[in-house]
Order: sequence, then structure tokens, then C-alpha cells
Amino acid sequence: MYFDSRMNDKIPIFPLPLVLLPGEKLPLHIFEEKYKKMIEYCLKNNQKFGIINSKNSDSLVIGCTASIEQLVGGENDSREYDILVSGVERFIVKSYNTSKPYKQAYVKTWNDIDDTIDQTLLQEANIFLYEVLLKLGASSKIPQINMPKSSFEIASMLDIDKRAKKILLKSQSENDRLIVLKRILKKAIIKIDYEDPARSGYPSYAQFEA
Repeated sequence: MYFDSRMNDKIPIFPLPLVLLPGEKLPLHIFEEKYKKMIEYCLKNNQKFGIINSKNSDSLVIGCTASIEQLVGGENDSREYDILVSGVERFIVKSYNTSKPYKQAYVKTWNDIDDTIDQTLLQEANIFLYEVLLKLGASSKIPQINMPKSSFEIASMLDIDKRAKKILLKSQSENDRLIVLKRILKKAIIKIDYEDPARSGYPSYAQFEA
């Protein structure tokens, strides 16, 4: 395991029954009082917060920091917030702090041990990605899409199920993640070919599975 000393801070933590990946956009509705306080703290201090999977049972708790990209609401008496966040950086929880109503954690960056990229593998993953987009009727958008340059860029374009996201989040090898994504996309192509997109609702595509 490799920890980066760049991140060794105490950050607010938002446990949710999901997995956030770097580069992924996620809308959130904040209504619990403690998490409204957390969002207000983050906005005031230009602070990111961490999202961890609340259903996690692993010994290593790995999450992703979230940057608030857009804010709606919070002006009325209820002070409920609708926010759009973007996944930024993976981290591992070292210890928790309970000095505030919301959970905080001391974290360190979770980096790749091997960050080399097999360009052939990346190209193959992109070919499968474009094939999936074509089969889902998104051919008009393909010319507007630049070739993703990393596994997380590819993943951010897909609605991947939680199990697959956990695999990608924990992986410390870019090539390993590309292999997983190739498997996910090949499986999706087979499933789309087998089922009728009009009948099964594939334009929005349920979820991509590992």
C-alpha cells in the first residue's frame, strides 16, 4: 500500500450507501441537521468533504473527496441544500474524530503503486466504450467526446454498480482498472445485444456490472 503525505488532514465525512469515484458527478439533497452544518462549514471554508460507503465492512475504509460544484437552496428556514459534487481524490481513513456533530476523519491519499498506462489497453477500453454508446443510441454525441485518457475518465461516463465501483476505487493500478472496465463494457455489449433496448429502457441503461 502507498500513502501520499500530501493529504494527512482532518476532513468532514459523509457516509452514504454508495461509492463516489474521482471525476464522477453526484447530486445530493442535504436535509439532516448535522450534514447541513457540514455543508455550511465546507462552503464557508472552501473545504472538500469525504464520501465513504456506509455499508462498508472492509478493514480498510477507502473513500473519495467531494468538491461542491453547484449549490441550490439553503436560503429558506429549512436550510436544506441541493448540491452537485464532483469526486476529486481517493483517500484512506486513518482514524475518526467526533468533536463535531458530523463525523470527521484523519485521512491520507490513496495513490496507485503502478501508475503506468498501457496505451493499447486504454485504446481497447475506449473502443468498447464507443461501441456501447453507439448501441445505446448516443452516436450523435461521439464526435463531441474526446478519447478518455484514464480509467476514471471512462468510469465517469458510465452508471457503474456499487460492487464494480468498489473494485475501481480500491485498485492501485491504472492498468488493472482498465482491465475491469473492459470486462464491464464487454458484458454490457452482450447484454444490450441480447435484450431489446426499447423494451428494457437501455437509453438510460440500468447499471453496468463487473
